[in-house]
Amino acid sequence: MSVRMLKLNGVGLLSGLAVAFVAAASPAVAQSKLQTMPGYEQWAKVAPLIPTAAKLGSINAEWSADSESFEYMFDGKRWRFDLATRTAVEATDAPKVEAATTPTPTGTVLARGRGREADVTSPDGTLRAISRNYNIWIVPNAGGAEKQVTTDGGQAARIRNGVGSYIYLEEFNVSQPVWWSPDGKKLAFMRYDETQVDDYYLQLDQTKMFSTMLVQAYPHPGRINPVADLMVYDVATGATTKMDVREGKPFTNDVVGHYAWAAQWTKDGSDVLIRRSDRLQKNQDIAACSTSTGKCRSVVRESRPGSWATATAPRFLDDGKRFVWASERNDFRNFYLYDLSGKQLAKLTQHAFDVVDIVRIDEPAGWLWYTARSGDNHMMVQLHRVKLNGQGDTRLTDRKFTHRTDISPDGKYFVDVEQAHNKPPVSRLRDFNGRLVAEITSSDLSAFDAAGLKKAEMFTYTSADGKTQLHGQLQFPSNFDPSKKYPMLVFVYGGPGSNGLTEAFANANPLAEYGFLMLKLDARTNTGRGRQVLDTTYQQLGMFEIDDFAAGIRSLWSRPYVDRERVGMYGTSYGGTASAGTLLRHPEAVQAAAASSPVTDWRLYDTAYVERHMGLPEASPKTYDQASLLLLADQLQGDLMLYYGTSDDNVHPKNTLKLIQALHDAGKSFEVQVGPDKGHTGLPQPRMMEFFIERLILDRPLQGGRQGVTGFGPSADPG
Repeated sequence: MSVRMLKLNGVGLLSGLAVAFVAAASPAVAQSKLQTMPGYEQWAKVAPLIPTAAKLGSINAEWSADSESFEYMFDGKRWRFDLATRTAVEATDAPKVEAATTPTPTGTVLARGRGREADVTSPDGTLRAISRNYNIWIVPNAGGAEKQVTTDGGQAARIRNGVGSYIYLEEFNVSQPVWWSPDGKKLAFMRYDETQVDDYYLQLDQTKMFSTMLVQAYPHPGRINPVADLMVYDVATGATTKMDVREGKPFTNDVVGHYAWAAQWTKDGSDVLIRRSDRLQKNQDIAACSTSTGKCRSVVRESRPGSWATATAPRFLDDGKRFVWASERNDFRNFYLYDLSGKQLAKLTQHAFDVVDIVRIDEPAGWLWYTARSGDNHMMVQLHRVKLNGQGDTRLTDRKFTHRTDISPDGKYFVDVEQAHNKPPVSRLRDFNGRLVAEITSSDLSAFDAAGLKKAEMFTYTSADGKTQLHGQLQFPSNFDPSKKYPMLVFVYGGPGSNGLTEAFANANPLAEYGFLMLKLDARTNTGRGRQVLDTTYQQLGMFEIDDFAAGIRSLWSRPYVDRERVGMYGTSYGGTASAGTLLRHPEAVQAAAASSPVTDWRLYDTAYVERHMGLPEASPKTYDQASLLLLADQLQGDLMLYYGTSDDNVHPKNTLKLIQALHDAGKSFEVQVGPDKGHTGLPQPRMMEFFIERLILDRPLQGGRQGVTGFGPSADPG
């Protein structure tokens, strides 16, 4: 659906209709419009070639149990590499797997709202724990009587047992909060009390004869959160014990245990571990809760009073008593070895760069294999190995590339897939010390080059505050001519702690074939530079990343082929917020934006995400006001396209509707596309390209703000 806002005698109308939506053209009609536009013929000729033009040498090695061979897919065939002969032969006796498949999670997807009703089988396979109508049941797999574990759950009661509450699903990745003990004798589960949480009413099924309503317990910043409790059920006795996750303290904003999530059992089944934080998430810890007494104690804690703390799940060693813990206490993410008493046994890494992930713990040999951002830039991820006492830390890969590795079961070899943004992947076999053993596969760019496709360029620029080196990636059309000027489209996201650019090989971007330079930009909000940089963005949502995006665009102004007057920006969710915000705050850098599913005022989003980065609105109203797009509506100078899905239960439609209202009140012209019964989605690509071609190539701006162009702004008013 498309709506064009016109200013007529100071009153906003919808293309001559008082309150009606104008039906969008069918996909076929919309596509035919795009076919008549400049650049379409070039796009139609080149875009189909791009997916197969680069034959990439990246493989996923599947090692044999004896570490004597591994198999992999390449060029549509399955191959087996033998370490003894250093040769690969086609594995004709093995099934050819063209693509990996993702197993379907068990459990029933709820008809309305997010979440999955639990369906978890006990370790011995005899019992299933299921959630039904927000209550927990134990079901024998061999048949027989079911046991109802809880009776207080239900939509009317506003109690959820074994089904995540919204913010736990969205912000803490809790889908099925039900966990069997290792011996299958006890069951841990989360109980969420939503009785004091505000409801949001979302109309669904609007394209059907009869619509329906989703009633969603959705806490907004400053409002009441659900209360999360950890419960443990004894299968034999039928007794349920409530774990004291707040250690006897009331449910307040300051208590560690305001949020509680991600439980896991200790190996001996005596304790359940759970992650906890206070409301503003300045303190996070792992607590051990005794299943016999219900008492909980903090094992290890992270605190960051000036911003927000982060903590990940512990990675246990085989003894079930020691675990590896990732901490940012020295301003970079490093690994530490702890035991369940909370004693630090070793500093495993002590880097001035971030570790990324644990690849393997080889306990008999005493090694931890891990990845870290120790390459020539923070995007070049390397494989390291360190002893479990913190000695002998060694980088095993070439820092000029980013790497993905598959280690043999015996730890003597690994397959190394190395690449960079402008170097396609090569897969090699290396030994324990990183020495080259054999080259397995390489990439072939002959078709890529024959099609005239261009490799991406990575460049650096300085953040808006002049202190931090950031990165951008620029891509070109296949018929690029440096003597000409090109409009540019910028894709952004920028949420705090999100991954920005990568050094993975960048295939050609089909959208460039319409005649655009395609740009991706980094920001201080992206991960990988340590906490000192990220901490500067606290209480600056919608500010610093937008300033950095504008700085990245301005850094290209000196290039003769960049048309600084024809720059568009697009993104979805946080990227939608950043796109609209950059257009409003930096009209010198961006002239058009397509903003999909944007948060337009952080008071309209959820507690856990926003308060982590902004604090409480009543304590810091100015930080919320400065980031509100609603208060910037009167600054619109360029061309704005807004999109939202009518069934978006994440960033609710009211975000876009309130911005429409603010722009309407300011007498601004803009466009709106609506996704009927769509959720948290983005503007369909063909319509987005129509918008940018119209505004940046055909010079048909809605605002009519650029010299020599007449549009739908006040100059077009009939009186």
